[in-house]
Amino acid sequence: MIDSVRVLKSSGSRAPLLSVLVRVKNERLALSEFWSRLSSQTIFRDVEVLFLDSGSTDGTLEFLQALPVNIYEIAPADFSFGSSCNFLLSVSRASVVCFLSGHVLLECSDALEKLFSVLSKDALAAAYLRQVPDQVFGANWYERAYLARRYPRFAGKELIEVNSPAGFSNAASGLTRDSWEKNPFPNLHGSEDFAWAEKHLAQGGKLFYLPEVKAMHSHRESPAAVFQRVRLNVLARGVKRSYLKASYFFAGVAVAMLRQGAPISEALRYAKVHALAYGPDNLGIRNPYPPVRTHEVDLDGRE
Repeated sequence: MIDSVRVLKSSGSRAPLLSVLVRVKNERLALSEFWSRLSSQTIFRDVEVLFLDSGSTDGTLEFLQALPVNIYEIAPADFSFGSSCNFLLSVSRASVVCFLSGHVLLECSDALEKLFSVLSKDALAAAYLRQVPDQVFGANWYERAYLARRYPRFAGKELIEVNSPAGFSNAASGLTRDSWEKNPFPNLHGSEDFAWAEKHLAQGGKLFYLPEVKAMHSHRESPAAVFQRVRLNVLARGVKRSYLKASYFFAGVAVAMLRQGAPISEALRYAKVHALAYGPDNLGIRNPYPPVRTHEVDLDGRE
């Protein structure tokens, strides 16, 4: 249990088929559209929704109070990605859960139904949706390139069993309660979803990708935000930073963005900060971005 947790609202008494778990902080801009799409899901009447807020100041909590949802609040300093996942799972009731970020927009009305159908067939299963650029609020070139590489489309295939944890992201994913009880989320300040999926696979669990079930997910990140997010994930995973890794990611990001049609200057700008996050502290490039506290960075499982 997180020490500072407060129950702000409890709603619903029916036993749900699916629990939707949402971690939020200052998501008011996207929440109306998020809720409209979530509440239009075909199995919504059998869904419970739980929000965990960690210090919103933009009207997020006021908006949530009007909805038939469960709301919990913690102090920003008590937030970590792993412990927040474990807390929400501990207070949810369904045997199948879905994680969504509060700014993710489900494209189809049967997304949760399809996710539930996959996960309800195997007690030790997890799955993730195909993340695509946000067509409502916009996406930058960096995000378009990243999502195209990480979440490819497979023509004619609706379900793929995978053996890599790379695509599993708590921005739009699901798992069974049995799989969580066997393998709780590690208490990390980033990449908790990647680490969880890696151990899940090592323990014999199944992991599925639903390439036809799309979730729009973009941050429109500045170069400074990209550096902070990537560096925190690198540190959380214990990745050994090196000149070689920095060079590899510089080339990879630049080429991926250029293939998406990004201007050369934009591709080089984002490639530089992504590479900087993987390089040693003495890389020789002045780091213009001061460190931030982990609860101020929305990682969403991305590298």
